[in-house]
Amino acid sequence: MYGGMINLVSSTFFSVDVVDVDAAGEAAHGIREHVENIGDLLMKANVSDLFPFLRPLDLQGRRRAAAWHFGEIYRIVDGIIERRLGENAAAASSKDDDRHSDFLQVLLDLMSAGKIDRDTVKAIVFEVFITGADTITITVEWALAELLRNPGAMARVRAEIGGALGGKKTIGKADAASLPYLQAVVKEAMWLHAVAPLLMPHKAVEDGVEVCGYAVPKGCTVFINVWAIMRDPAVWDEPDEFLPERFLGKAAEVDFKGKDFEFLPFGSGRRQCPGLPMAERVVPHLLASLLHAFEWRLPEGMSAEELDVSERFTTVNVLAVPLKAVSIAVVT
Repeated sequence: MYGGMINLVSSTFFSVDVVDVDAAGEAAHGIREHVENIGDLLMKANVSDLFPFLRPLDLQGRRRAAAWHFGEIYRIVDGIIERRLGENAAAASSKDDDRHSDFLQVLLDLMSAGKIDRDTVKAIVFEVFITGADTITITVEWALAELLRNPGAMARVRAEIGGALGGKKTIGKADAASLPYLQAVVKEAMWLHAVAPLLMPHKAVEDGVEVCGYAVPKGCTVFINVWAIMRDPAVWDEPDEFLPERFLGKAAEVDFKGKDFEFLPFGSGRRQCPGLPMAERVVPHLLASLLHAFEWRLPEGMSAEELDVSERFTTVNVLAVPLKAVSIAVVT
């Protein structure tokens, strides 16, 4: 799934598949391992942050470890950039103006114009390439884990998909968008297990700001805890339970746009997650495809009540115990 998402993001923005389909498991696992290790390093306490004079010594080896993992990811990014520059050079020499018109080409045109440098291009490609694939994959994992833990919800969403598709073997994005209970399952997973529980840091730009009786000094860095906001028992009934039904009826009008402050999985305002349009389409489609093509079960001897859905926070919110599930192909 992660390999497929990497290729979806890379083909959409850079017109190239990064993961070899024939070896997708191994390649995707290697990329994801680097990303997870970078996240772990970012969240670990570093003695150099407390005693800056020790920074050159890198006593805990965090900087060296991060540099190695970033280097492995940037090696892939450099390959994408070099391939495109070669294609552009070949097109220019043959006077063929049939170039790509994707996001990567826009960045390279800005680089050619001297408006940004190559390091900036690499950083932007890295951000788009990594964050888009990882967050969508994690969201689908959370939804599947909660469905396995709640067999009634699993049966209902699979029945809805089967009833709507009839004998069709594959599901389209339009099909997924028309299934209300599936959409409720997706919203519930994003609400209950926010992949990004803390929004991007903000800074108080003036004095006199007060939040819930607390004064926020000018220049203070502020983190918005959307995980806590969306679990507020004053707003939601049974905030620790997986109940997709809460997003049916009137609550179905609550969307991802960030205007409903009780539901902010993508944040709100100008710094809202730019991946919202892709996630809104891809997550339901991907989850519906998995549920339509396979019957999902827990490993032999494990009951639904034994499935651990506790959370572990690094830079994103993931399952503390990785999900293990058995897929059985549905014969149609």
